[in-house]
Amino acid sequence: MNRFLLIAFVFVASGCDALFSSKSDPVTDGIFEAGRSEPSLLNEVEYVPLFPFFELGATGTPLDGPTDVYVGYDELLYVTDATGLHILDISGRPALHVPIPGGATSVVQDRRLRVYVTARRDTTIAGRTWRLPVVLRYDDVPTGAPRIGRILWHPFDDDSRKFNRPDPVATDEEVAFTGVAVLPDNHVYVARQGPVNDRASIFFAHNIVLEFDEAGDNIQAIVSLSPTQESLVSSVWPTDVTAFVHPPQRASFPAQRHFLIAQSGGPAGVRLRYSALSVRVVETPNGREFQPDPALIQSAFREDVDALYDDFRFTRVTDLAVAMDGTNYLFVLDGGEHRLSVFTASGIEGVAPPPGSTSALPVNVSFGSEGDGALQFSAPQGVAYFNRTVYVADTGNGRISRFRLNTDFE
Repeated sequence: MNRFLLIAFVFVASGCDALFSSKSDPVTDGIFEAGRSEPSLLNEVEYVPLFPFFELGATGTPLDGPTDVYVGYDELLYVTDATGLHILDISGRPALHVPIPGGATSVVQDRRLRVYVTARRDTTIAGRTWRLPVVLRYDDVPTGAPRIGRILWHPFDDDSRKFNRPDPVATDEEVAFTGVAVLPDNHVYVARQGPVNDRASIFFAHNIVLEFDEAGDNIQAIVSLSPTQESLVSSVWPTDVTAFVHPPQRASFPAQRHFLIAQSGGPAGVRLRYSALSVRVVETPNGREFQPDPALIQSAFREDVDALYDDFRFTRVTDLAVAMDGTNYLFVLDGGEHRLSVFTASGIEGVAPPPGSTSALPVNVSFGSEGDGALQFSAPQGVAYFNRTVYVADTGNGRISRFRLNTDFE
């Protein structure tokens, strides 16, 4: 039955409160909410699951709490979990497993097909074994024999520590690298979080975004992002960073260094007013400045739409993704709400309405709730986009879920 007709039928049948339900109950509230949308869009624009979901890793055994997913320039699927890095083909068939002791937490690929993975690694100093956060760069992935080409260590590759106190201190084991973003010149931003964020410290705050060049040298720490005071240009316990350089491959990308960053309430679980930020990197006569995205700010003042910068919009953002296929959609994964939200490049929730629509407003297609159903998640931690398909590392359900806008089938 046509969904609009079904809604109309239910509405008529529910006309008598005494016999069926009150207008204040959840079922009727949902009916009224559906009536606020353009009827023709109800069954035309929505994300639908693509089956099968991927539950097996490259070892042929079930994924062990997948933490991130990324589709590379080589059109291979990269998945991190408690056993390491899984490389699958786009259909989910196993290609290669790279074991990483202690597991891995996030993954991305640069335009030279080098793969960056965040993890932890042991090192022994003065008779003590330290378990420290690292970014592992794997080279020669296309050959089927990946090797570690570079390791970025905390604290050894923090430039502020090289000439002061490079040896680990107690709090260094509480630090984590939480995400890597690739820039047009194959430099990378690395998001880091940790307990020491006093600006008077002899080294950079733990809550920071660092930039490394292709050789793996730390060339910048973005100290203008506050590590303690949340704003539209801060980095309070960052959980991810992503830039605007993603597949599909092309001859060149615009020479922009803008990025998105997700910040969280840290161990205390404080809910932040702004959790997913878009930061513009602007060259000025006085040097490089990091500024809030004006388009997203403007959208937040509109009363006719839901926006990325609405107050307390998210509970705990775990990952971000950008569609670089011309749609420029932003995907925000809220692990606290078990929900995937989709925004336009200007920060309005929704996607472009289909041709012929009587409304110019974006259509809200965000979805998700806690559970193991096709449109549900359990504490998801990773999201990726490629070729009109959204991939989610559904951590608690041990799977990689896949979704596509149903208008893509027409």
